[in-house]
Amino acid sequence: MIYPASDYTVLMPQLVGDISAGVIKIASSVLSGRDGNLIILGTVEVPKDASLSTGALSAQDYRRFLENLDLFEESCSIEIRSLVKVSRCAWDAICATAKDENCKLLIVPWPGDLNDKKSPYGISFDEMLKTSPIDIIIAREGRKQSFERILVPLRGGQHARLITNTALDLANKFGASLTIMRVLDADVSDKEVKKEEALLRSYLAKMGLVNGSYNLVTVRARNAATPITDAAKENDLVIMGASLERNTKERIGSVTRAVMNDSEATVLIIQSSSPSPSPAFISEESISSEEKPKPNLEISDIVDKWFAENTFHASEFSDIEKLVELKRKQGLTISLGLPTLNEELTIGNVINTVKAYLSDKYPLLDEIVVIDSDSTDRTKEIAKSLGVEVYRERDILPKTNSLPGKGSSLWKSLYVLKGDIIVWIDTDIKNIHPRFVYGLVGPMLKYPRIKYVKGFYRRPLKVDDQLIETGGGRVTELTARPLINLFFPELSGLVQPLSGEYAGKREILEKVGFYNGYGVEMGLLINILEQFGLDVIGQVDLIERIHRNQPLINLSKMAFAIVQVVIDRLENRHRVKLLREINRTMKLIKHEPGQFYLDLKAIEERMNPPMITVPEYYDVFKDRVIDAIYQ
Repeated sequence: MIYPASDYTVLMPQLVGDISAGVIKIASSVLSGRDGNLIILGTVEVPKDASLSTGALSAQDYRRFLENLDLFEESCSIEIRSLVKVSRCAWDAICATAKDENCKLLIVPWPGDLNDKKSPYGISFDEMLKTSPIDIIIAREGRKQSFERILVPLRGGQHARLITNTALDLANKFGASLTIMRVLDADVSDKEVKKEEALLRSYLAKMGLVNGSYNLVTVRARNAATPITDAAKENDLVIMGASLERNTKERIGSVTRAVMNDSEATVLIIQSSSPSPSPAFISEESISSEEKPKPNLEISDIVDKWFAENTFHASEFSDIEKLVELKRKQGLTISLGLPTLNEELTIGNVINTVKAYLSDKYPLLDEIVVIDSDSTDRTKEIAKSLGVEVYRERDILPKTNSLPGKGSSLWKSLYVLKGDIIVWIDTDIKNIHPRFVYGLVGPMLKYPRIKYVKGFYRRPLKVDDQLIETGGGRVTELTARPLINLFFPELSGLVQPLSGEYAGKREILEKVGFYNGYGVEMGLLINILEQFGLDVIGQVDLIERIHRNQPLINLSKMAFAIVQVVIDRLENRHRVKLLREINRTMKLIKHEPGQFYLDLKAIEERMNPPMITVPEYYDVFKDRVIDAIYQ
């Protein structure tokens, strides 16, 4: 188990005349073996139209009441203090005390039904979870004050560590049997079940639970509530994590609510204050009915706020020495992946420029790797001559059923690149500059909340001999941005959603699907938005990008692929009803001397699964995967 080194203060508010002896035992058990103390807090509420001084006599009585109670005979080794606060709202006093006393954990007895809109604390259950300033355990006492059987339906995620530590503390304190329950989708295969169980056992071992000290039960079900509520009937204590109900403002989901209201066991609802966007388990989304809430703001306000706070300029990160120091302090490694297809005219300059400045002069990059899609020119030979490792896309993970394309190259590069941060830039850039790399990694190193960064820039368009300063990005403006504004307006603040220069932290890239072709950039943005939220995305102004401009017929194919991705994502989100099978061939108008005709071109966008689900990837990155899931 991982405990604070010292001064672990637990705060427990106490209701007048209703001593929660069982919850006090829970609090003392959590502190067993730790260098910490317990504060019992009494609150006296004063009406809004009265002076706070009118609560003085009641406060005196309350202090005497607490001081005369012999509540802690089993916890003599723990420092116990009692406090009484006067306030117009008990919850305000609790939060202020938690801050003033530097408390680490709040344990709140909950006396009534979960559906009560108000409580003796002056706030609802959901609002208490939303506004708690620290880790919180809300305890509803059951029929027994001692526990022989403890049930933990463990989902993982940001609450997993606190849940597991609490369960182990209580099992040791009461000598109770401990059952860890994992509920998976009914359609999950036996092979996937074994993989999930191995992952969970590895995590439990890291937390101090050895085989034999607990019983692991894996259940496949369409509805997670049924097996959990059934199992709760056979246990004395149920420990669950707080989570959010889809499409509501409520802080707990239907499964947790059912157990809290209907079980005769003592129930602990646990919420960690440490933020983590990572999903609990690979298959969690298939059964989860809960997600993070969206702010109660108009979408335009949300996007405007995001644009103002998450849009950067490359010059903000031009001090490379500082970036290297940030990388070192955070213990991170950075990999640059260069996707190529017949780039012999530019690949040498791209590698030389980046390598000389960000690898040789400043050790910002830990590796540079080329992922080639069967170039027929000298691209591979040039890259190898410059000391860069080169992989052919089709040689990486050859057993996977991925379709060819740029997206598959990027997806497969996650397997060969080793860094915690992955950077990708296109290799046809004629005005390559180190900012195309440091501008992308800078926001993630300086602001860890940001986990995915897109580049944007001016894109001059050459028409005959004339250079139009801002004429590039035709597919972006005519296809991508209109579709985004229609169906994914949260992303409407992205200046260039289709740019080929972007970077992300492995912890999220390995958990999202990659489309195989031209639609990879659009697909990544939508998938990251839906799985991790808008706040993890940033964008950086890379000033200007000069490259070869594509002919219009190629842009038409790109647009067709992007529309496929949007339709696929819309069906997945059930926002609109569309045909299951969309046309994946496009008739192109071909012009030749003396004639023009229709040419049929197959353009198929399919999504490769999250890399974390690929067995070969899991074998290589097993320890990193486990740490990322339970961080």
